[in-house]
Amino acid sequence: MVAARAPRRAAETWGGMVEANPALAVVDTLLRGTGQVMFQNNPLTGLIFLAGIFVNSGKLGGLGILGLASSTLAAYLLGADRTLIRNGLFGFNGILVGIGLAFFLNYNGLLIGYIILGGALSTVAFMALANLFSVWDMPALTAPFVLAAWLLLFAVLLFANLRPNLLFVIPGVPNARVLPPTALREVAAGAGAVGLTPVNMTNALFRGIGEVMFQDKLATGVIFLFAIFVNSRISALFAFLGSALGALTAWTVGASGIANFHGLYGFNSVLTGIALGGLFYVLTWRSAIYALVAAIVSALVFAALAVFLAPIGMPALTAPFVLVTWIFLLAKAGFKALVPVGLADVPTAEAALEGYRTRGAGPAAPGRGDSS
Repeated sequence: MVAARAPRRAAETWGGMVEANPALAVVDTLLRGTGQVMFQNNPLTGLIFLAGIFVNSGKLGGLGILGLASSTLAAYLLGADRTLIRNGLFGFNGILVGIGLAFFLNYNGLLIGYIILGGALSTVAFMALANLFSVWDMPALTAPFVLAAWLLLFAVLLFANLRPNLLFVIPGVPNARVLPPTALREVAAGAGAVGLTPVNMTNALFRGIGEVMFQDKLATGVIFLFAIFVNSRISALFAFLGSALGALTAWTVGASGIANFHGLYGFNSVLTGIALGGLFYVLTWRSAIYALVAAIVSALVFAALAVFLAPIGMPALTAPFVLVTWIFLLAKAGFKALVPVGLADVPTAEAALEGYRTRGAGPAAPGRGDSS
């Protein structure tokens, strides 16, 4: 009992410090924005996410923070709702834009300004989509990141001073005649064992979680999963299952073993699993199956978009997650066995479930009030 109360007391103490110190309030907002990448409105989760990013790459971490700060500042200067800002809802697309542009483009001084612009663009896109989808009580998800990143990545193909790197091409996407090797293996030639070894399967699983934020490192995936667990055990479970199902689906259909090893078939399934597994639907056995089926579909849609975008070398990013989750949420009005949770009432999966059990509808406590 005492151990269970300690995190709550720590959160209350931090909350009091944030209220009394404007500088800490800014830090809290930015950390929540980082956590919201995986629907976790928790500054500690955001801090652990950042630690996981820096474990893999200081450059990606630093430029991700730049995107996070620029998107949040843009929301503040444009007079966005302060509650949405404080909950980090203008930050999570910005940090993805910052990391994504840093991941796919060669670094130079101009890239810094490009990321700042991209972060601000993601804020405008977020508000535009949130207003558009409010009629259906639908979340914008990471669509603002996808739109901003695609537009800015497309543009550099005509620019001499901002150049894409070799990672612009998705590893393992087959052309019309040559199919990729399907055995799990690392991308480096001759590195490690080939096939369904425990090491390879572990890499596919945890790299799938890390790749949500472009982090191709097993340790970072482990850190990310722990960060989610800090805020929600249910979300952590569905992140784990989502990545596992994405990798298993890719192996079953014979997708590229290299792409699968590096988590490229798992990260969209991670986000889909978290979103539908207890957040936007109350967790029941039916909604759990619904979420896991959607996670499988996300892996297949990733392959479809990868093929569609392959001629121009454009990455699919989190578009498969966005498309699949939108489809599975737009269907909610017609499925009486599923209990949707309104955007204004989405705190954690545990709170939504507890509220439904005690009152028969809705979460027990005020939610994030977001469209993430």
